Amino acid sequence: MTGKTLWQGWWSPISLVAITPFTLIWNLTVRAKLNKLPPPVPGQPGPQLDPGVPLRRRPVVLAALIPVVWLLFLVFQIATHAGDSSDSASSGSSSRVSGHPGTADDDKPQKPQKLGQPSAETQDVERSGKTGKFTITPQKVVMGKPSDLDELKDKDKYAGQTIAWVYVNAKLVGGDAPVQGPMIMSNVGTLSGGNQPGTKLLIMFGDLGSKPADCKSEDVDATWQKGDEHTLCTPYLVPEAQKLTTVTYSRGWYKEPLKWDVG
Repeated sequence: MTGKTLWQGWWSPISLVAITPFTLIWNLTVRAKLNKLPPPVPGQPGPQLDPGVPLRRRPVVLAALIPVVWLLFLVFQIATHAGDSSDSASSGSSSRVSGHPGTADDDKPQKPQKLGQPSAETQDVERSGKTGKFTITPQKVVMGKPSDLDELKDKDKYAGQTIAWVYVNAKLVGGDAPVQGPMIMSNVGTLSGGNQPGTKLLIMFGDLGSKPADCKSEDVDATWQKGDEHTLCTPYLVPEAQKLTTVTYSRGWYKEPLKWDVG
């Protein structure tokens, strides 16, 4: 069980910082108590089970490096963005980073567009100190069935939900080029009846069998040249009983998101 915890316990923020560390500490405490018991004596009632290979000699123990990798990645991201901010300040650049306060017009609610209409203004998407200017065009939404979630084998977690596959076209029209690895779909969202937001469905390994054939996942390491455009697709969990009404594109904390009506 400790081996399973080492492999499966780091993949959500709460488990990473709270649940998994305490579980491992508790398991070590119990192990210490068990080690104080006298060894089994031949002839005792009941079969004597083989304890197997010690945990420290099993390959799964390497999963203990996962939180270390998370920490190093976080430190790297902080250091990278801190360097970007310093470079902008020292050069006297007047450009704004997406999500920072802008003009009064930026804060006004945006009139919803229809699917297939490109964003009226370019959107800044940053990665590794470079900023690409993209036009964003949500194209279509393909609704799945609640039964599509059965293969995830967690009926309680996904009860009352279904999948919406959201297709978005992005085109690099300006800014830094080439730019490597901008994450376009991280700002895409959905709204259902009553403005209820959908949840992006994260699948750690592989794809769902119900994934449409023309649905291409985002390659976050891809290199974009000016003029490149790609149609990307991401699944969202939405309430089964409510109609998906809106596709959104976040522009940071200080601006109203862009919205497209789903017909």
